[in-house]
Amino acid sequence: MTGVPGREAAERRRQVAVRRERVIERGRQRREASRARQAANIDRARRERQVTLVDLVDRLLDGGVVIHGDITLAVADVDLLYVGLRALVSSVEAMEREFGVSLSARGDSLSASAT
Repeated sequence: MTGVPGREAAERRRQVAVRRERVIERGRQRREASRARQAANIDRARRERQVTLVDLVDRLLDGGVVIHGDITLAVADVDLLYVGLRALVSSVEAMEREFGVSLSARGDSLSASAT
């Protein structure tokens, strides 16, 4: 034995306490870094979602979209109510370009009724 048993045990306890504090501090740093990454990811997702939503609406209006749906309300296999939905969502410019229909105020049909 090189030293006093009580001092060796106290030294081991001190070393264990120091290691425990290091582990706790590393865990705290990892949690803080994780929270910062999560906040950055949330901010980036919010920004991208807004840009994506604008792009999506622009694409829908530029190309046009047809919404089609049917709803049937039935009780005991007896149809009581039927609702059919058909809608075309498009910009005026896309309608004029794709279908050759003049819908703007420049068109003959609209300019004649405006006067």
